[in-house]
Amino acid sequence: MKKLFIPLIFLFIMAGLFTMTGCHNAPSVHPTLLPSVDSLMNFRPDSAYNVLTSIPEGAIRTRRDKAYYALLLTQARHKNYIPLRNDSLINIAVNYYRGSRDHEKYAKSLLYQGICVEEMKDPQKAMEIYAEAEKIALQTKDYLTTGLINSQMAWLYQDMYIENEVDIDRYKRAMEYFRLAGHKNNEYSVASLLGQTYRSTALLDSAYHYLHMALNLAREMEDSVALFHNYSLLASTYLIDEDYPHARDVALYVIENHGSIIISDETYHCLSRAYSRMGKADSARIYYDMVNRDQTSSSDHRNLLTLVDILKAEKNYKEALKYAELSRSLADSIIDESRRMDLYEIEQRYNNQRLENINQRLEYRSRMNHYMIVLISLIAVIVTIVFCVIIDRKHQDINEKISFIEQLKTESALYNNTLLEKLDKQNMVETQLKEVLEKRIQTIRELIDLSYRYGGVPDAFVKQFNKTMNINRLSEGALDDLSEVVNAKYDGVIDYLMEKHPDLNNDDINLIGLLCCGFSATEMSVFYNHGNGKSIYSRKRRLALKLGLDVSLDEYVAESLHYCHMQNETYMAESQ
Repeated sequence: MKKLFIPLIFLFIMAGLFTMTGCHNAPSVHPTLLPSVDSLMNFRPDSAYNVLTSIPEGAIRTRRDKAYYALLLTQARHKNYIPLRNDSLINIAVNYYRGSRDHEKYAKSLLYQGICVEEMKDPQKAMEIYAEAEKIALQTKDYLTTGLINSQMAWLYQDMYIENEVDIDRYKRAMEYFRLAGHKNNEYSVASLLGQTYRSTALLDSAYHYLHMALNLAREMEDSVALFHNYSLLASTYLIDEDYPHARDVALYVIENHGSIIISDETYHCLSRAYSRMGKADSARIYYDMVNRDQTSSSDHRNLLTLVDILKAEKNYKEALKYAELSRSLADSIIDESRRMDLYEIEQRYNNQRLENINQRLEYRSRMNHYMIVLISLIAVIVTIVFCVIIDRKHQDINEKISFIEQLKTESALYNNTLLEKLDKQNMVETQLKEVLEKRIQTIRELIDLSYRYGGVPDAFVKQFNKTMNINRLSEGALDDLSEVVNAKYDGVIDYLMEKHPDLNNDDINLIGLLCCGFSATEMSVFYNHGNGKSIYSRKRRLALKLGLDVSLDEYVAESLHYCHMQNETYMAESQ
């Protein structure tokens, strides 16, 4: 702290000079002022904020200083818990550093832009910004910023209720970067959060591990508040794990030694419940009464749960059942209220979006009027250009048609050669079909792995899914050889079925060929570029009706394969 004292005095002297000079005649900022404020940000964010707000607007003159100032002021507001209602200020820094070589400040600018957007209730966009910030931060050695980006992403994943442990993975990454940065405060915070997060899973060993890690870091920092907070968390974890003696001992230690440090009432409830479940109702009552002296708090949900445990320990099951019902009703009302708040927030978001759309339409009309004036003045030039383009297009179209005809000739010759060698390459064709399928499915899997970024926005995911399916669409004619290959491989089954059912068309034969090869409905859906297997099931039902079958198409194809195989074996035996 002594090392910070002299720079702090210097900063406030500079700020006082700016204030006395006035806005209009303010000199430009000293080159060391903003870097000095930056050095204070992690240790004295309140002082950094006061210095920044005392700098007159006219003193920030160059684009570089304006970008740096915008980044620092946004950062100071966030660290002092001042709401970031919009991203207009931080965008100054983002736009400047995007084109610079200062990757550290660009990554930090993106981090705080994401925080602004997150506070503006747009989690999807915030997640995209954080992902971009992480990509830039990984090009630097600014481990603190990289850790903060990962911890913000973890918070956001938790808030979006994404249940695939992505938040835990992000917390672990953040802890590693904070350790590399030597930032024990943030390392401690993440360790404590990981301990709390694991408590709601089946991995209580991990909860113990990270809570003990947080306790060790709190001791190293000599932070008594953090120490007793994590002891309280550890006690409730033992209670969840049904290790009541340990829960009692740790909770007792906190209550008897916390001194002037404020602890949560949850510690008293934890101790009371531990005593109750150990059958010591009198001791449980003592600690329950410490946090339940007035009548108003007795209706609190935590108090009701604790009271139910005490009454069970006292074998007063009738009263225990009554308070258990009250607890259940209160929990239901809390959930209902939470749902109403969610609906209200959705409605507010919809109204804001509607107003924004109206403003956009008004702006669009204004721009259209301006464009019409410009358009009228350019009509003569455009007509001339269009006339020249039409003539050029005619020549180009002729050349393209000639080239297309030559290409058809070449491909036709190659296709004929392929037909001559087909029977010798049956296995290769089947392998190629399999490879095409595996590449399609791998592409879809990669897209699914990236879906926690779209949290609760399924439309965006569907759009990307369809885009991937269209990009990797199976080329026309890829299945043309299938019927001949299947016929040769599976004992003439296609000839047999075509003779038995003359009204089969090419699509029917291809479907039967894929069934003969053992492809599932999902695999066939990928071949036909469908998003699910429903259409394949429909096609199979229609074909079964068309053939007048009493069994499913799959069974009929299996029976036909078996029949043709037996016929072929009989023929081979007779020919020998």
